[in-house]
Parts: sequence; structure tokens; C-alpha cells
Amino acid sequence: MKLKRLAVLTATLVVLGAGIVYASSPWGEYQGYSKVRVLLNNVEVPAGDVPGFMIGGRVVLPLRELSDSLNALVKWDDESKTAYLYKPNVHMFIARDIAKDDSPKTPFGKVSKGNKLDFVVAAQVDSLTTPIHSFKIELVSPDGAVIRSVVSLQQESKESFWYSWPLDSVSFDTVGKYKVQFKIKLNEAQDYTIVSEKTIISE
Repeated sequence: MKLKRLAVLTATLVVLGAGIVYASSPWGEYQGYSKVRVLLNNVEVPAGDVPGFMIGGRVVLPLRELSDSLNALVKWDDESKTAYLYKPNVHMFIARDIAKDDSPKTPFGKVSKGNKLDFVVAAQVDSLTTPIHSFKIELVSPDGAVIRSVVSLQQESKESFWYSWPLDSVSFDTVGKYKVQFKIKLNEAQDYTIVSEKTIISE
């Protein structure tokens, strides 16, 4: 009797385990594999052309979409079939002015609708372990339009640097979130990738 009960219990566990591993995904299938949904800070990572999926009990994720969500840079070497992932530290400060020691003076993150301000975006970059083509900083309105932008070509490789961008007479005419985005371009053929973002709330 004990052996029979043990056999039934073992069979039940195997069936449950099989159900967990091999059950059909509610998100559908990709080339015969169960799709998975990935959320970063409770925000879904876009699937792109290739979604995340399960294979052999492991989750396989598209590197490009994941790196974009993590604000990281990706470089692909087709000859060696190697993907390089870079995650520089980019800290941005938004302030009315910058002191001589590069520290922000009167930082802010909220404005009243209709305000027109002069301010500075200061960026501190470090752990940049690969040469880059250029970087760009953009001020984007709540509707996604680029209000101001600046581009800096990088003639020499620097692992760390500071950059200050003064902006004059910026009008915050719309209620919502204005974004300051720091973007890096690894080479001339690639697009810019957002590696840091700050928000200014207009209310």
C-alpha cells in the first residue's frame, strides 16, 4: 500500500513538472517554441522581430531589445560571431547653473506650464570602455517632438568625461513630461541609442 501511494505521488509530481515546463504559453509560439513575456520595472520589453521564447527549459531573449530597455550599447562582430554589450555610467544633472567645480547649482525637476527658463544640462560619463562615433543630447516635449539637440563628435577615445550643455529661453508650453535624453552612437553606420534619461515635469 505504501509503495502504491508513493508511486501515485511520484507520478503526480512528474505530471505537474511536465505541465510547468511544457505547457503552452498564453503568449503564443515562435517557430515551435513557447513565447515569453519580459517586463523591466513592470514595463513590457518590446518583442521586435524576434520575441523571447523558451528552449530546453531556458529563456532566450533578443539582445537588441533587451539592451535598449537597459540603456546599453550593442556591437555585433559578424566575423567572430561575437556580441559586445557596453553599459556606460551616464549621470545627468539639470540645473539653473553649474559651479566652477562642475557641481549643479539650483537643480530642478518641475516647472510651471508656460515658464520660460535658462538652464544647463550637465552630463558625467564614465566606464565607457569602447570608442564611440558621437553622442547627442536631446530635449523632447511630451508629444515626442525634439525641441533642442546638440551633437558632439568624438575624435579620441575617452573612458570618462564631463559635458555641459547650456539652453536659453526654453518654453514649457505643455503639461506633461519633458525628457532629456543622452544618446550614444558607436559608429557611423549605427543609430543612436539612449543610455540615460531625465524627466522635467511641467504642471
